[in-house]
Amino acid sequence: MTDVIERHTTPQPVRFRAASEGTKGPGTLIGHGAVFNSSSRDLGGWFEEIDPLAFGPAGPGGEVDMTRHTRVLCRSEHDSRLLLGTTDAGTLRLFIDESGLRYEVDLPDTSAGRDAAVLAERGDYRFSSFAFSTLDAEWREDGDDRLIRRVLSARLVDVAPVADPAYWGASVGKRDFDIDEIRASLHASDTSEPAPPGDFERAATDRARAKEHRDRTFRRGNSGIRRRKVV
Repeated sequence: MTDVIERHTTPQPVRFRAASEGTKGPGTLIGHGAVFNSSSRDLGGWFEEIDPLAFGPAGPGGEVDMTRHTRVLCRSEHDSRLLLGTTDAGTLRLFIDESGLRYEVDLPDTSAGRDAAVLAERGDYRFSSFAFSTLDAEWREDGDDRLIRRVLSARLVDVAPVADPAYWGASVGKRDFDIDEIRASLHASDTSEPAPPGDFERAATDRARAKEHRDRTFRRGNSGIRRRKVV
């Protein structure tokens, strides 16, 4: 099954740091592709949070362990024609800090790199975005009955400076979950009838069957979606 690649934009400003005199390239872009523990905008009837451990543990200097991610790109507006840097070349560096996923990219001396430098310095690049595939997540409802997906583990694809957050959440490919089924499952225990007095064996069997049904529902594909534990 092909991974669903998701893209989300965060309202974090992109900063530009000019290159030192005598060095190649126009400078370095610095931004946060993802913000931890912060609710996204409405993504179509549900909201999302990124767990601080979603991208794996940080190294001694806060750097992202690339074992899971292998290779991450930085592209203006997620456009492959506007490549700015890559982790395997060392021109893109990823860090985990108290706010979220921070990236630093050394802009190339190309038309795409020079354009990105000008746009960031002028303040036209006001946002950052990141693309990822979800490996593990859990669902819950908050006090306002909003359906929240918390991403516990993800594989990064790219980070990008963007000018227009026309989409705050988008997917490439078909989603492998149904929000109506998820919401219904979260309320499954609320609608169960109490067992007749003394009929403990039947009650245990019914609970086991209900659990098996929910597990089958949320094991579809390789999404790793995990249901909230209901006590």
